[in-house]
Amino acid sequence: MSPPWNLNAVPVEYLAPETEGVVVDLCGEEKNVHRLEELGIRCGCKIRMLCPGETCLLAIEGKKMCLRLNSTAEILVQPLTP
Repeated sequence: MSPPWNLNAVPVEYLAPETEGVVVDLCGEEKNVHRLEELGIRCGCKIRMLCPGETCLLAIEGKKMCLRLNSTAEILVQPLTP
């Protein structure tokens, strides 16, 4: 059974600008999930959407990162702010 905090998880691209979330799951091909983890995107880390889009700008643990979102890996987050 999944933890209750996963019930409202959404893909990171659904976050509105300046909205924060906590990563609750990384889905996709193992090599792509591993690459996200190498970049510091891991379960439990805090993400803030700075500029949404196909290529979005995220703040991850205080560091800015530009990330191209695609179907090979998905970042699921629990939104922290409305």
